[in-house]
Amino acid sequence: MTLTDLLTALADAPQEAALVFATSKGEIGAGYHVTELRHAEITGIDCGGVVSRWGEAILQLLDGGGRDHMAVGKFLAITAKSVTQVPGLSAAPLRVEFAHGNAGMSIYALGEVAVERGRAMVTLTPERALCKPAVRAFGPEAAHCCGAGAVETACCG
Repeated sequence: MTLTDLLTALADAPQEAALVFATSKGEIGAGYHVTELRHAEITGIDCGGVVSRWGEAILQLLDGGGRDHMAVGKFLAITAKSVTQVPGLSAAPLRVEFAHGNAGMSIYALGEVAVERGRAMVTLTPERALCKPAVRAFGPEAAHCCGAGAVETACCG
């Protein structure tokens, strides 16, 4: 999901609706803060020796201890300004950096966006490491490479 996809999913939500991000451990604390939106162009080499280039966008959230969750309208205003200032931000795959209690930050993928009962809920699911050669050879469900038998030959053989 990109930032544009998220904004499209939130477009029909009431501006005053609470925007709540949630992991399997629970909801982000009310009073949370968007600490940073960033875009990076990355060049990497995988375990199969293939060099790749891609863009990534990160939404960093600081867990809160306030009374109210951020309103959808405020989030839309923050992101509208951000996409005009940071080229590539809106179209790159978006990940979220977050930690409950602000300790042990993890990287999450954006999941379902549901608007109901005056709240816009965004589900965050944990990201996992992937072996790009195994994914190329066997599809996105290939979870392991080195030491995984036949999959090992995709990258390390």
